[in-house]
Amino acid sequence: MPEAVARDPVAYWAAVAGQIVYRGCLVIFWIVLNCCTIAFGVFVEPLWREKSHFRRLQFPGRIPVIAVALPILLAYAAYQTYLSFGLWHVILPFVAVAVSVVFFLSLFAVFNIIRRAVFKSPVQTIEQTGLRRET
Repeated sequence: MPEAVARDPVAYWAAVAGQIVYRGCLVIFWIVLNCCTIAFGVFVEPLWREKSHFRRLQFPGRIPVIAVALPILLAYAAYQTYLSFGLWHVILPFVAVAVSVVFFLSLFAVFNIIRRAVFKSPVQTIEQTGLRRET
């Protein structure tokens, strides 16, 4: 019997149970993560290994799967949105983003013009301040 178990068996078995639960959660998370990323051409290496990475999957000819899969999935999502809700729900997000960008950029420009008109801060040269330049 190992010395750690002999000294405090409850703590030892609690640590073993915690490790089992931790590894079980890692496996579940890894499966769910891969189910979501494989469709986009990304494979997640097992999380319990040291230095696990996200790997980009490639077609023959070194073409990344994400370059082909993502446009297809986005087009399919737009088509399903069109079937479910109509054309406006497909076009409206793009229009809303463009309108909000124009609105906020113009608002930024107007506020900047107002700020410069209200809070005039004269730019002075060193000679105008009366200080000497250090050489």
